[in-house]
Amino acid sequence: MHLTSLASSGPAPRPRPIHAIPSRNQAFTGRTALLERVDAGMRHTGEGGSAGRGVVSLIGMGGIGKTQLAVEYAHRHAGDYQLVWWVGADQPAAVMASLTALASQLGLAAVQPSLLIRALWVELAARRDWLLVYDNLDDLGAMNDLLPPDGGRLLITGRDPRIGRIGARIDVTEFERDESITLLSRRCPSLSPDDADRVAAAMGDLPLSVEQVGCFLDETGLETADYLTLLRSQPAASGLDDRTVSAHPGLVSVVGTSRDRLVTTAGPAAAALLDRLAFLAPEPIPLGSDPAVGPPRFGVRLGDTATAALAVRKIVALGLARHADNALQMHRLVHTLLRARLPVGEHGVIHHAAEELLATITPGDPDTPDSWPEYGMIVPHVRELLSSDAALPGIRLNAEAFRTLVLNVQRYLYFSGQSRSAVDICRMTRDSWTARLGPDHPDTLHTGYNLASNLFELGEYAQAREVDQDVWDRRCRVLGMDHQDTIRSAHQLAADLCDLGDFAGARALDEEGWRHRRRLLGENHPDTLQSAHYLGSDLYELGERERARDINEDVWKRRRRVLGEDHPDTLHSAHHLASDLCDLGEVERARELQWSVLGQRRRLLGENHPDTLRSAHYLAITLHRMAEYAQARTLNEDVWDRRRRLHGDDHPDTLRSAYSLADDLCALEDYTRARELHRDTWERRCHVLGENHPDARRSARALADVPMSA
Repeated sequence: MHLTSLASSGPAPRPRPIHAIPSRNQAFTGRTALLERVDAGMRHTGEGGSAGRGVVSLIGMGGIGKTQLAVEYAHRHAGDYQLVWWVGADQPAAVMASLTALASQLGLAAVQPSLLIRALWVELAARRDWLLVYDNLDDLGAMNDLLPPDGGRLLITGRDPRIGRIGARIDVTEFERDESITLLSRRCPSLSPDDADRVAAAMGDLPLSVEQVGCFLDETGLETADYLTLLRSQPAASGLDDRTVSAHPGLVSVVGTSRDRLVTTAGPAAAALLDRLAFLAPEPIPLGSDPAVGPPRFGVRLGDTATAALAVRKIVALGLARHADNALQMHRLVHTLLRARLPVGEHGVIHHAAEELLATITPGDPDTPDSWPEYGMIVPHVRELLSSDAALPGIRLNAEAFRTLVLNVQRYLYFSGQSRSAVDICRMTRDSWTARLGPDHPDTLHTGYNLASNLFELGEYAQAREVDQDVWDRRCRVLGMDHQDTIRSAHQLAADLCDLGDFAGARALDEEGWRHRRRLLGENHPDTLQSAHYLGSDLYELGERERARDINEDVWKRRRRVLGEDHPDTLHSAHHLASDLCDLGEVERARELQWSVLGQRRRLLGENHPDTLRSAHYLAITLHRMAEYAQARTLNEDVWDRRRRLHGDDHPDTLRSAYSLADDLCALEDYTRARELHRDTWERRCHVLGENHPDARRSARALADVPMSA
């Protein structure tokens, strides 16, 4: 009877699954790799199969798609679990209510909520077939008694990176561009792939905003160009405050709520810091350290260490910025919306405070490559402040320390070979400071000097001369002839004259500047050596090669002692000395020196820096003089290609490479190609420099000398 009863009863029926998950997003897009990482983290167990390791924390800013990722994972893997329960975790009370409801589903009962939660933990600890999802967990400290036991799986989403200390941390970042385009196309089928790409770029590939804007464009029928204009002028009215199809609050609300919470949790000082950051660029902002508590670290100084640390931590915890590699970075849309929230009447004050904040960065000497990575991080923020400065009402002065930083950034761009970017920044600065400081203010004149330097590097000799002449005239009148800034302007004007073919005029200015500096500063001062270097270049162009060599060799030796072997000025002297030696027939020594300088410049500046290309170009000339035509041609072809990409076909340096390459081809008896290249170079030089420029006349002679093809 007993055996019959057992046989007839069969296995006990499996309990009905309990699945409480938000509705699945039918437009869910991409995220394949992230879903695989979540699954791998969930399946991870400790040695011996111990439970308690299947915990994954999805960390990211608001609107980055953490919740949608968790929803999608829960639906895809619901069949793996008997129990899947979604917990809204933004408030402890909400967690308690959700867990109480779960306990009721499991048939548990208790008089007190705390006892009911304990009973729930006992139940879950005895089984492994469950997945809990804690969505939007903000305060880990308040959850000590509300986290489940070992045994099953726990998926957490939140903004605060500290949540990542629980289990495996996965940082959720923006969409890949193709994911953004796919979602936009689903929400707005009329959008072309190119327009979808432009919109995705404007959204910074933020999933929430991509979703919102796709729906907004579909509903309004706005053209892409009109929408992007609306986004720039009225970001809050561009669909970013609309709820999504899944009823998620819009990005405007998310950002506004987060800033309000920052005020209540960290105080007005933290909010003021956030406002200043919103006037910088949405690029990494390096964070410094307080020198009073340790060695200073590169970056902005935020003041009192304890207060600053709290502010940064809260800003990051609320998803208003990311903190990585000792830098803060806002998403570009968060940046836009935060600035748009600020009253227009306060923009000037906040802008000034942002200038003062950025000016606490001290990268060092912009002339030396060691400081360039740090200056490179500053450039976007300087550009942002200068651009927004022009739109501010009224006339006001920039912070003095900020003006110094701007001038240093201009010099960094010049020395690092980024003259096109430098010209843009110099022009913005000069226009602003002329209006606010006056055309004769030393800082206005300094930025004019920097503008001319970079115009010269771009081969815009006539424009450079016009600016240099104006700056020199004003400095002579305001500062006097003996002032070092006036002498610098004289030397730069001389360089303009030299490249316009007026070598005698250049020599007169440079020789006078050299005399002034020897008298005022002494023989070995770096500025005196610079003056001597300029004079040596003039003498070279005037055909006084032996005197040029003597001056350049003396300057090179002094610079090696005063500045060091790797200083850019020392390498300039070595480069010019090698050219002198080559023209005087000392080709072996010239080649050895050019190889050395080229190697140093490649190491310090990179393959494509203008100074590196100058060294390679003159080495090729030396090889040609040594009748090593094939090597010279190979090197000249490489330099010519690089200069065309860097400067364009009509830049004077590009034309110098073309001229040298044509000479190599002629020596190798490739007369047809040599003639074509010499003709093209002559025509371009006539157009760019004028028919009577020495370089144009040199090209005409070279073209005439090419033999007819055999």
